[in-house]
Amino acid sequence: MAERHTSLILRIKPYVYMAGAAFTLIAMALATVEAIYSRNLDSTFENIEIIQTEYLDVYLADAEFLEKSMFAKLERTGNDAGPTLNSMVYWYPSAEMGRKSPLVEPKSREFLLRYNDDWIKARTFLERGTIKADIGFFQELSRFQYWDIEKNSPLEHIIAVGEFVHPAKMPIPESLDLLTAVKVRLIKGSIDGAPLAALKEVRQLAVLLLTTENYQLVMTGLTALELERRAYREYVEREWLPHEAWSPIDRNTSMRASRSFAATSGYLRVITRPAIFNRIFSKEHVLPGFCSALNEQLPMEFAFRTQLSGWWPFERNFEAGFERIDGVFEEAKKICRLRYLRKLQAKDTFSDSLPNGPWPLTRLPYFRALFALNEWSTWPTHFDGYQRR
Repeated sequence: MAERHTSLILRIKPYVYMAGAAFTLIAMALATVEAIYSRNLDSTFENIEIIQTEYLDVYLADAEFLEKSMFAKLERTGNDAGPTLNSMVYWYPSAEMGRKSPLVEPKSREFLLRYNDDWIKARTFLERGTIKADIGFFQELSRFQYWDIEKNSPLEHIIAVGEFVHPAKMPIPESLDLLTAVKVRLIKGSIDGAPLAALKEVRQLAVLLLTTENYQLVMTGLTALELERRAYREYVEREWLPHEAWSPIDRNTSMRASRSFAATSGYLRVITRPAIFNRIFSKEHVLPGFCSALNEQLPMEFAFRTQLSGWWPFERNFEAGFERIDGVFEEAKKICRLRYLRKLQAKDTFSDSLPNGPWPLTRLPYFRALFALNEWSTWPTHFDGYQRR
């Protein structure tokens, strides 16, 4: 019996040694990868925390200021521009619906871009027909209160199937095309003797863009307000319009809106310290650019939830941060449309996006968190507007 037991031990011993060696190699590999990545990751997280803390007070001051501006009075109900406007504009990168070509011919767009800030002075070229554009859709805008881009649009199929798409790759009305059309409409206002009508139509488009709940289009709306102000100045200087006939949004207000709309996304992160997060997102009032910030940031935060909620010993775990964002998401459903995010949540398809890296490692405990955090750390911090002050 003793000989049989000894024989069994002798047969098993090599496998025990091999298992021990394999475990040691895995541990060494993990330690090496952890050391390589942690140095950069810890520095990145520390830098984000410094930025978030440094600009917190001025961000909250901007939010309070904007509560008294037009940006706090945007409509969320009423007549939706989507069924009409979604079919009249050019969508990128999808051509499944809407115009098959841009509103402004590409050569005309390039021509206006070369004019830089003096684009408003290109009236002669529009009169001659050098600038070619279809701006008839502006006449349709006055009867609408908001613009829903998630219905009657190329987004509808993506939402229906619950497909995960990176926010930067979602089909939307092309921003540069819309802004070039704004320029053409304002130039036309200097030709047809009705500059006030041009300003009103551009303002209405800007307002509708601000209600789309899409970050890129919201920022496009703010840029449209800048173009409107530039045209107003030209109209007044040329005495085509009395200065009291119109009130453009002042530069200070639009600048504060632009930087705070972006920063709302910058604070909506799982690593945001609870003290900062709760100070911002526990407010009773709707924050600047709130709905668009959720559509921009949440898919990216939730994409790596599995990788960043590890339960193995010493594995990085950010579940507390995800739970804070979960709470914000639930409250946002009372205010925002968020059809795409709701569908991703219902089908649990946020995790369809895996971090870049060797396939086995992106799924293994410990390694998965490192690769996810490495990719996560490359995303925009969204505080550029404050850093340029």
